[in-house]
Amino acid sequence: MKKLSLLIALTLLSGGIVLSPSTAKAQDDKQAEFERVWYDTCYTKKDGEKCYQLSKELKEKYPDSTYIKNAVAKITAYDQNKAWEKFQAALKAYYTPPQDAPKLENLFSAGDEYLKFEPSHQYVIGQMAVAGVKGALSQTYKNLDKVKGHAEKALKAFEPAAPPEGWKPEEWNPLRDIVLAQMYQYLGWHTIETKGNQEQALNYLTKAIQVKGKDGDGWKDPNNYWLRSTIYSNQYPELRKQYDAMPDDQKTGDAGKEILKRVNDLLDTKLIPEYARVLATATKPEAKSLYDAAKSQFDVYWDFRTGAQDKAADYVKNYVNDPTIAAVPIPVKVETADNLNAPAAPTASAANVKLTSGGAPGASGPGGKASANGNGKAAPKAAPTKNTKAKPKPKKRGR
Repeated sequence: MKKLSLLIALTLLSGGIVLSPSTAKAQDDKQAEFERVWYDTCYTKKDGEKCYQLSKELKEKYPDSTYIKNAVAKITAYDQNKAWEKFQAALKAYYTPPQDAPKLENLFSAGDEYLKFEPSHQYVIGQMAVAGVKGALSQTYKNLDKVKGHAEKALKAFEPAAPPEGWKPEEWNPLRDIVLAQMYQYLGWHTIETKGNQEQALNYLTKAIQVKGKDGDGWKDPNNYWLRSTIYSNQYPELRKQYDAMPDDQKTGDAGKEILKRVNDLLDTKLIPEYARVLATATKPEAKSLYDAAKSQFDVYWDFRTGAQDKAADYVKNYVNDPTIAAVPIPVKVETADNLNAPAAPTASAANVKLTSGGAPGASGPGGKASANGNGKAAPKAAPTKNTKAKPKPKKRGR
């Protein structure tokens, strides 16, 4: 009986503690005072760091506060801004020489962290993709499939021709040109490197060339024409095999001449014009390896088909102003017995010639304050977050 009475007493006592008006009022006053300090810090003094800490404390201690939505918004905005600053720092670090794989991985990590807040942020998606392509083409980054994933994501993000909300045409268009040109080029290169469908690779490169960027992105990029020449040069040995397998007497017969005609068509309409396009566009110092490789092959085939080295320079000039024009007919010499033997297949390929990876790097990447392509465009979004919560009304004292 005594035990039962003790239990009842304890129950009543505990109930008195919970329901005590004086205790509830003290707790209520403590929350009200905390909310007043929080409000004063966040909206009057606007102390970002302290507001962030107090907002986290408010969320933890007083989840039923009428200010909880505003506190959560403050926390999210703070974390998002920090993620933005981290991404910008990683972007600047990557474009500060030397560029290497660890810097690129750090950039990818920072970008992924920011995209948790705003998954469709085109600027972040585009910068990650462009930096990845730069690393892959310069052979400093080896995870080619990861770069491919970023490239495909960027193509979707930059598909709209019209500037999305928050973008000005002068900000959107140059970065879109860079992204589309470089991503399609990379997909073409990746397809060649992985021995994928060569027609698909040509399709990617054609899309890259269709981009007529103000600074030459796409249509005046020698990489695109070199990569196309690589695909055509891979077709060349297959035709040569058929020709070389014939006895000499058949080579000069109708069957041999038919195969040789196909060889010559490939040279006249594909390889020679493509090498000429490389020579017309590979004019910068960083493109010298492309120029030299194309020049050695162009000279061999041009001499074989024309025997007119004095006309070669003028032929190349046809492609200087617009390398996207249709193949210009070459001055083919009359076939005689001494020019029925096609020259050997090209020895240079995409695997042993280093592609260019863009212009001089800037401080914060293409489209940033110092563009990798030197266009000096300002970053399109100075502030990555929007203030979606209206300023709450302060509560009166002595509630």
